[in-house]
Amino acid sequence: MVTGIISTALRLGLAALAVALPAAGGLAAYPDPAIVTLLRQQCGTCHCDGAAEGSIALDALLGGQTRPPAAGEQASAEQAAWLAVWRNLRCETMPPADEPQPTAQQRQLLVQFVERDVLGVDPARPDPGRVVLRRLNRVEYANTVRDLTGLEINLLDTLPADDTGYGFDTIGDVLSMSPLLVEKFLVTATVVAEKLVEAAVPVIGHDRSGQPLPLAYPKRIRRVFAAGPRPDNKTERAAHLTTTVRQLAERAFRRPVDQATVDRLVNLAQQTDDAPGGTFEKGVAAVLTAVLSSPRFLFRVEAEAAPDTHAFPTAVPLDEFSLASRLSYFLWSSLPDDKLLNLARAGQLRAQFPEQVARMLSDRRSKALVGSFVGQWLQTWDVEKLPFDLRAIAGKAERKALEKSFSRSLRRSMRLETEHLFAHLLRNNLPVTDLLVGRDTFLNEELAAYYGVPGIKGEKMRLVSLDPASQRGGLLTQGSVLVVTSNPSRTSPVKRGLFILENLLGTPAPPPPPDVPPLEAAAAGGSLGMRELMQLHRRESLCASCHARMDPLGLTLEHYNALGQWREDETIDTRGRLITGEEFTDSRELAAVIAGPRRRDFHRCFTEKLLTYALGRGLEYFDAPAVDRIVADLEKDGRLVTAVLGVVGSVPFQMRRPGPIPTAAVPPPTVFKGTP
Repeated sequence: MVTGIISTALRLGLAALAVALPAAGGLAAYPDPAIVTLLRQQCGTCHCDGAAEGSIALDALLGGQTRPPAAGEQASAEQAAWLAVWRNLRCETMPPADEPQPTAQQRQLLVQFVERDVLGVDPARPDPGRVVLRRLNRVEYANTVRDLTGLEINLLDTLPADDTGYGFDTIGDVLSMSPLLVEKFLVTATVVAEKLVEAAVPVIGHDRSGQPLPLAYPKRIRRVFAAGPRPDNKTERAAHLTTTVRQLAERAFRRPVDQATVDRLVNLAQQTDDAPGGTFEKGVAAVLTAVLSSPRFLFRVEAEAAPDTHAFPTAVPLDEFSLASRLSYFLWSSLPDDKLLNLARAGQLRAQFPEQVARMLSDRRSKALVGSFVGQWLQTWDVEKLPFDLRAIAGKAERKALEKSFSRSLRRSMRLETEHLFAHLLRNNLPVTDLLVGRDTFLNEELAAYYGVPGIKGEKMRLVSLDPASQRGGLLTQGSVLVVTSNPSRTSPVKRGLFILENLLGTPAPPPPPDVPPLEAAAAGGSLGMRELMQLHRRESLCASCHARMDPLGLTLEHYNALGQWREDETIDTRGRLITGEEFTDSRELAAVIAGPRRRDFHRCFTEKLLTYALGRGLEYFDAPAVDRIVADLEKDGRLVTAVLGVVGSVPFQMRRPGPIPTAAVPPPTVFKGTP
């Protein structure tokens, strides 16, 4: 059934690729007076005739013409202002909830005006965006070496942590290559080659009847020695070595390898074999060292499809080998397997894309998508390493007991709860909103006891249906989210509210102004509740507007302490209201609001996060048509696999701009995140 859903949805997505790219540059041609009148009617009180709240003066903007920002340039004040208007209209955060609202049709007209007439975005002529030459991050490197060689070696601890951009470590612009990292890769390649030689001892196998078989390498490393042990016949050895080297190089470089490269690698293997103490296995290991140190291995080199497949001169499809790599590093954080490479070699990968996506999602390697994407999107990677002042949280008397219960294994279980739930929804193609309002989760005995859920025994995480009266259920009540959004000594409504805005609603608040006093300074030595402290803090006029967005969301989680424990306190007021006007009384109602009236915002936010992770770049204003198309499909059934299909079938994923691919040294593109 899942395969059928994938096939239908993905083919619809791929059909949208027959479009061209808009011509660069040019001044916007503003619309008929009716649109301008509508904009003034809806926004003029605060942004026209001398009023310029948030530094947005629409009448001044409408009086001129704004050139769409070019890739790589810093936005002008005019461009940034229009992008802020566009973002607020899309997110429905403007006009404010207590002001007259445009109809859905009117809002769509205003959004299209800014997109098309001001920013020059044409949904029928999408821009696939700019992609830099991307280095493998350390997780991708470790997984690729494992799947290339079959060796189980801990390489993560030997390489430095990667920088992140837009919340992810897959972003090409920040995956630079320093001299220290080059040295690390060389040392690591040597270690891997040595381990290969140790493992490459041919043994005599036996069939089921006990009869001996020809010499063969251990199963786990046969992918390196694809042609088997070296034959005794000297005349066959040259062809055997060439076959072994070519297959290893093509798998490592994720595409066919030219004959000159094969000849150089064969020569290296032969020289090593002929040297004193040399062997065939050591020769192949020398090739492996060279391959693992090559830029063609360390970087994801992408190419255009053949010229006769180009429907338009300004947007070109990726060749199928590049597409195979994009797909495998998105879903597996590793290299394409033989099935993907063989389909690409035959020119059949696009034709069989639906079946391959289904196959890859059912493969155990898709755990990498769960771990890396969820760990960074929801910040659960941090839950095991954040420091906490247990004495300040629990008091001196209860500190020792809390140290025992809030253990390293408990923190790991918190992370696994979130990852297992996401994997469960992905594996069973369930709605994305079940992350928020589903009554199922994954617990083991330790985590269940911490939550106060009875009847769970054993260390293994298992699917549990929660009692309707339980205080747990959904991301907002999971220990991982509650812990990573706390301060070391107390809860943080600001962090929790900002987390919800950025990661669930896609409406992040701007960064705080400089020299804002800490929350504790507002207390002035008194004894106040968190809500009262926040009210004092908001007396600063510069802080009030942003805190009006964040605080109600974070305060509704105040029944959970900094360590994610439920606390009974009748003085805690968890009532709140979104900036868009929806009211809620507790965390469960907030989750229902996000999954209900604000579901489209949640779907859009999730889509943007997933697309950013998959593309390895931040999204820009011209990505809006691709995002909108994915969200429209997601709104029909809400299922997680639909979002994955939308991403891999989108124009930015399948295509790129023509011409050479720049390196990460090129200045990053102009990305407009959030609102002023």
